[in-house]
Amino acid sequence: MQEICFQIVELEESTYHPIIRAEFQGLEDHWWIVDTGASKSVFDEMLKDYYTADGEDSIMATGLGKEMVETNSGTIAAFQLGEINFGTLKVALVNFMHINTEYAKFSDKRIVGLIGCDFLYSHKAILDFDKKVVSLVAS
Repeated sequence: MQEICFQIVELEESTYHPIIRAEFQGLEDHWWIVDTGASKSVFDEMLKDYYTADGEDSIMATGLGKEMVETNSGTIAAFQLGEINFGTLKVALVNFMHINTEYAKFSDKRIVGLIGCDFLYSHKAILDFDKKVVSLVAS
């Protein structure tokens, strides 16, 4: 197991999000939300230099709240958290402008995506909120 440190952002009273620093060359102070409620990992489609679009037809998915959003899929070639490179990560691509607009009201953090249960489950994630670390199997 490898441990990755996270921070906690309180968006509103008693509403918390664990976040992990994004590791992309040229993106300073960008963050991933660790989202155990997201079935798939999601990435900001506006960050075109950091993923390859899969060229598949767009799909409809449940977004934040109950609304349906149109998404495309892509692949991050070298998904890294801390010092650990996990290899490729398949992601749904969504415009994160509305998420970053909401975050700007409560925090100076810019969000690049959501680390969803597809990744967390496959790497046997354990979140320790006391230590503020997520333990992951790297291989």
